Amino acid sequence: MAASPTYTYIFKVEPQMFRRALYFNTFGKQRIQSVIIAAMAVMGAGMLLANLVFHVEMTSVMQLCYIVVIAAVPLLLFSCEHSYCDYKKSPLADAVRSVSINEDWLKFRVAGGADSEKIEWRQVSAVFELAEFFIIYRDANLMVLLPKAAVAADELPKIRAVMRHNLGRGFHLRRIGQVAAA
Repeated sequence: MAASPTYTYIFKVEPQMFRRALYFNTFGKQRIQSVIIAAMAVMGAGMLLANLVFHVEMTSVMQLCYIVVIAAVPLLLFSCEHSYCDYKKSPLADAVRSVSINEDWLKFRVAGGADSEKIEWRQVSAVFELAEFFIIYRDANLMVLLPKAAVAADELPKIRAVMRHNLGRGFHLRRIGQVAAA
């Protein structure tokens, strides 16, 4: 039996790419969660408007609720921006990384790191394919980025097939603004 091919990609994760991944992780990963956040923010703003402009009487508990809801969205944005600034200032922003993908495993390495990390596909919780990169989730929040620019065009369908085969419903296609190609 022939060994399955291994695809290795060497790249840097630019700060703007990391920023887009942070925003996706916060707002785009769970679509329904984003809809609920937006609806709650609109409701909170409506309650604030009703209270301040139209002088609708509200209990202090209701006022506290809409204040907390309205404050939550800017806090989420601040969290993304803070993580982005931390990344941009860190040595990781300039680090050369590599990802190797095989039918049986994945291997991650950051140049200058102690060693690479090899994991089996069963240890990957999900992969999201976005327009510019893949996000490989090892758990709910630990993500590894693989820029599509690092992948040869003829290898994209091959690694996509490996991901689909190993993850099934854990492989998600979210290429906004692009026609999906299998």
